[in-house]
Amino acid sequence: MIAEVIIDVKNKQVNQSYDYIIPDHFLGLIEIGQRVIVPFGRIKRCAFVINIKEKTDYLEKLKEIEEIVDNRRILDEEFIELASYISKNYFNYYASVLDAMIPRAFKYKYEKIFVLEKKENLPTSMTKLFRSGKLKVKSLPNDLIKDFYKEVANKNISIETNIKRNINDKIIEYVKLEDELYYSKDKLENSLIEYLKEVDEPVEKEIILNDLGYNISLINKLVFNKVISIIKEEISYEDEEIDVYDENYELTKEQELCFNALDFNKYETYLLFGATGSGKTEVYMRWINESIKMGKEAIVLVPEISLTPQISSLFKKRFGNLVSVLHSRLSPKEKYEEWKKIIAGQIKIVVGARSAIFAPLKNLGIIIVDEEHDKSFIQVNNPKYDGKDVASWRAKKHNIPLVLASATPTVVDYYHAINKDYKLLTMKKRVNGMRLENSLIVDLREELKNGNKSVFSKKLKNEIIKNYENREQTILFLNRRGFSSFVMCRNCGHEISCPHCDVTLTYHKRANILSCHQCGFFIPNVATCPNCGSDKIRYVGVGTEKIYEEAKKLLPDANIIRVDTDNVKTMEEYNNYYQRFRNNEADVLVGTQMITKGLDFPNVTLVGILNASLSLKYPSYDASEVTYQLIEQASGRAGRKDKKGRCIIQTYNPENYAIVSASIHDYEEFFNDEIKKRKIQNMPPFSLVYELTLTSNDDKLASLEASNVLTSLSLKKKESKIFGPVKEKIFKLNDEYRYTITVFVKEDEILNSIEEIYPMYQQNKNVRLDIRRL
Repeated sequence: MIAEVIIDVKNKQVNQSYDYIIPDHFLGLIEIGQRVIVPFGRIKRCAFVINIKEKTDYLEKLKEIEEIVDNRRILDEEFIELASYISKNYFNYYASVLDAMIPRAFKYKYEKIFVLEKKENLPTSMTKLFRSGKLKVKSLPNDLIKDFYKEVANKNISIETNIKRNINDKIIEYVKLEDELYYSKDKLENSLIEYLKEVDEPVEKEIILNDLGYNISLINKLVFNKVISIIKEEISYEDEEIDVYDENYELTKEQELCFNALDFNKYETYLLFGATGSGKTEVYMRWINESIKMGKEAIVLVPEISLTPQISSLFKKRFGNLVSVLHSRLSPKEKYEEWKKIIAGQIKIVVGARSAIFAPLKNLGIIIVDEEHDKSFIQVNNPKYDGKDVASWRAKKHNIPLVLASATPTVVDYYHAINKDYKLLTMKKRVNGMRLENSLIVDLREELKNGNKSVFSKKLKNEIIKNYENREQTILFLNRRGFSSFVMCRNCGHEISCPHCDVTLTYHKRANILSCHQCGFFIPNVATCPNCGSDKIRYVGVGTEKIYEEAKKLLPDANIIRVDTDNVKTMEEYNNYYQRFRNNEADVLVGTQMITKGLDFPNVTLVGILNASLSLKYPSYDASEVTYQLIEQASGRAGRKDKKGRCIIQTYNPENYAIVSASIHDYEEFFNDEIKKRKIQNMPPFSLVYELTLTSNDDKLASLEASNVLTSLSLKKKESKIFGPVKEKIFKLNDEYRYTITVFVKEDEILNSIEEIYPMYQQNKNVRLDIRRL
């Protein structure tokens, strides 16, 4: 018999399957989804078995499998097929995807032990080698091991696996970015820095090393140069005490209609469009309960930052030990134990961030993606994948409903819903009966003209003081999503934009230019506003520390909490601040988008959004969508119980349609404006976006290959839009040059061409091609 395997090496030259002979003593012991040790070149490598067959197409003499790593398969056929799908559709190494599907504990060193099961069926020469019924595999010579494995196949001996490393360590190390302005010639260093900037919070060191593929020497170097720091924390994660579930709770009319609309007997995608505070979670619970009654299981995906003790406790109060909550506070040992419970069928509900979609539940009945608009469901580092797309793949495989839920759905998903590709479910009313009040928009240009240079407008100052005097809580939100350097006139609010694309130009300090990250257009930096001639040109950006200081000046006796990556180093500290604010131990909460996701504070009646314009300047086609989402999610934190909520939106762009629509909570109005723009510009949902980056240590060669790719794609182009090639923001990294082509794909021919181009560079040692599906 022949085993087709994927070598566990993340390398473009090895990104293919290989065939190995299954020796006689392993027959019946090797399954699809197991890991084995094989000779590969001059060394031995771990490999995943993806197929077992009788014949091979390889002409050269095959080598034999030398050892079995796992005593049973750790991935079934569904995940082997899914890994192939992710590898091909997101242009990943197959091994990277398979590796991401298994608990980190499996990546530690193993010690295998033979366990004596049926002594009477074995020769004395074999049984006397066992001590206390066990025998280390490594202690046997190779010629004897084969005989022992044959007896494993006969079920006279079993195999027990012990993980050598102590994975029950309750200390977790986090990597925190300290110097955002650091620049290195090393490509990997800069990519890690950019990743930490984008995540905007400390990241577990093991994730950086094992999941993202960075090495320890790079980490140590950046620590030495004080670019990053390592924070050690003892794991502590206790569920929040909440009220016991009331089984007599009566659904609202909207909740009941949504609950009854779901068909559990077929694959269909539902978009649950529910206002903040409308009771979406209660409907999830009812759906999940129905799924369990049918003998099936459920997966609930939530953004990582939403995996608070509140969520954990909510599900466990309702469903008890049937729930596994997979969060960053679990040690590798605990995650491994949860995985074993899922495999054993003890778990019916898995709640977790995007990687929870790989939970090995075998009889799925429903998949729910909460806050489906959140970009954290997309993994941008290898292996690249979209958690929502993988959820759709698994739902289709199991022929079950997929529910995407949000108060601010993506434009793409809402478009599919109103065009009947998805089934639209709506819940517009809050369960407490309180209506969402319109937000007040304050024009910061007028504030400046009236001599107010504070981060707070006059109106917001008065409302903060009023809230404090009434012993009600306030949230002050800074939109950091668009925190890239762009130029704006504070006199008239004009931003310097690209004449060819609907994005602002990004400021590059070193070259002193303003450039477009879509098409490559650039101009010299400006000193005066081209619109009004004013010299009040500013590079926009006020930090949360400044807001915190101003708030303390305004309310010197108040207890004010600041939640951002500088002040909150770990998830434990985040949870502590969360509990303090929820328990009314603080009057004001200052923070970034970390504080806008799904948090429920009963005493919050005022939300101040300090500069709503920031995310509009983000160099991306969906900047307006992100702006609407952030404002709506932030404003939804106020008035969630029995007190009226208010929100004040400060902006230099008070007429912008995304800001105006968010202020009156009118998603349909925003959608109608946004979809018109996207249709004209052939942007999603009217196209798919791919980013192709060519890298080489030879500038001319990288440029030439980028031009060749552009030519190849242009030959197939009809309605698709192709931008580039343009030089990357940091063009030269570690003596390598990078050119990027962005394609808004309309025709299948273009997509086919991209798929054909990718393998051409797998064997190219001089030029590297990386493809991202945005």
